Amino acid sequence: MNKRIQHSNKLVQLVTVLFGLMAVAWLSKQLFFRVDLTSEKRYTLTETTRQFMQELDSDLYVKVYLEGQLNSGFRQLSNASREMLEELKAEAGHNMQFVFINPDDHNSKEKKALIEELAEYGFEPQNVFESGEDGRQIQSYVFPYALVYYEDRIVGIDLLENLPSRSGAENLNISIESLEYKLTEAFKRLSSEERPKIAFLEGHGELDELDVIEATDALSAFYQVDRGKIGNDASILESYEVVIVAKPSTPFSEKDKYVLDQYLMNGGRLLFFIDAVNVTLDSLRRTPQTIGLYNDVNLDDQLFKYGVRVNPVVIEDVQAGRILMNARPQGQPQLVPVPWLYSPLLSSSQNHPVTRNINLVRGSFAGTIDTVGGNLQLSRQVLLRSSQFTKVSQIPVFISMADVNRQPKQEEFQSPHQTVALIQEGIFPSVFVNRQAPQGLVQSKSFVSESKFTRLMVVADGDIIRNEVRFKDSNPQILPLGFDEGSGQQYGNKDFIVNAVNYLCDDDGWMQLRGRHLTLRLLDKQNLSEGTAWWKWLNVALPVLLVILGSALFTYWRFRRFGR
Repeated sequence: MNKRIQHSNKLVQLVTVLFGLMAVAWLSKQLFFRVDLTSEKRYTLTETTRQFMQELDSDLYVKVYLEGQLNSGFRQLSNASREMLEELKAEAGHNMQFVFINPDDHNSKEKKALIEELAEYGFEPQNVFESGEDGRQIQSYVFPYALVYYEDRIVGIDLLENLPSRSGAENLNISIESLEYKLTEAFKRLSSEERPKIAFLEGHGELDELDVIEATDALSAFYQVDRGKIGNDASILESYEVVIVAKPSTPFSEKDKYVLDQYLMNGGRLLFFIDAVNVTLDSLRRTPQTIGLYNDVNLDDQLFKYGVRVNPVVIEDVQAGRILMNARPQGQPQLVPVPWLYSPLLSSSQNHPVTRNINLVRGSFAGTIDTVGGNLQLSRQVLLRSSQFTKVSQIPVFISMADVNRQPKQEEFQSPHQTVALIQEGIFPSVFVNRQAPQGLVQSKSFVSESKFTRLMVVADGDIIRNEVRFKDSNPQILPLGFDEGSGQQYGNKDFIVNAVNYLCDDDGWMQLRGRHLTLRLLDKQNLSEGTAWWKWLNVALPVLLVILGSALFTYWRFRRFGR
């Protein structure tokens, strides 16, 4: 009888354990959770992202093509992408689905169609070269891209960051850092019913439409981009999130300055690209030498009131781009690349979302910026600056193409890290306080003497936003923005422009995702190489020693228990 009761109790316990395990398995499938124990919280979504994903009201579908036989680096990026999408899906629920696709699983016809589809978004297969066991170089292709579908719209995402100045491990870490921003930025673009409006100002000799067509095209993915003059309506800029003043060359009237001032006072955002010295490379191509003189656009007093002074100087930098020079004046031209000190390669701040993890920015005849007015209610951040070896030349500046043959002398380049781009945030005073408003303006609002919280960015180089235009048989040929013909390098000008406008428009903290930092924990290669033999012997001997130790302890335990 007792044996039956014991058997029955054991059966009940077994059934209880089985049902408990089944309940735990069902709950684990229904509930998604993860405890983030990393110091930088790399697996934790920001509150802005979580709220956005929870408010999605239509189905979102993501195709990721980073799948298949990948090396360790791309496999890590693929796994990180999957984990990030799982986190996002946990917030969005049934409104989001994703799939990973291996292009090599398709036949040749299907793979060709897939490559053509990705090419529509500017994506090409990435070559990967690896060494095989026999020492041969093995070439393969990977597709570090994703396509996002939302209703009838599609956006492509390049998951890989490839900065020439960074190592492979650093680029991989940067790519993983950028995942949340890239994915949510694409989702936000697709789900927005109306695109915000920005404007390029005209009427003061600014760069024309062809000169900024590369920047316009890049910004058109996010905004409705308009161009136009101010006119007599004081509130004409009201509907625009950002107004861009791209390299003016003629003076602003007091009416136009007043309109810009009141636009800023009412919370508008301004982005200035100012050349304080009038000199261009095109003028040097026509004549062997030129003189750089002051470019008075009548904005000095206004910018000074806002806490900024653009100095009428030209910098030379040992860290510079290249230009093409004709090495054979007679006969067939022979173009060779030569260093051009007036084309500084400007380094970016890694502590600001606008410039974090972008390539060097190529300038041309850049000036410098000083800050004034220490009692203003503003925070300031330098975005672009020159290198350690910089020379500053006051006007008038004599510039000749023969300067390419001049070797820089170290004692002349003693003005390091000159500020070329600056952003200010906070409360700005109006330049028209205690001044009469200009005549002839139609005003629908009363004068505002102090701004709301807003942002102002000033760049002391108008050519940073300018793309080169070549004319052949009267047909314009557009060179990529930031492209260096002499070296064939693509610099980060376009990324800087897009990030700058995105940050100026950002009131919800989206751009702060670009400032996310993940610690790169690399192995110490020196210690690893020096201690290789020790680690090999440890891996071989330790398991054997553990087995021997375990056997000895087990034998000793049996002897103690059963020895008698």
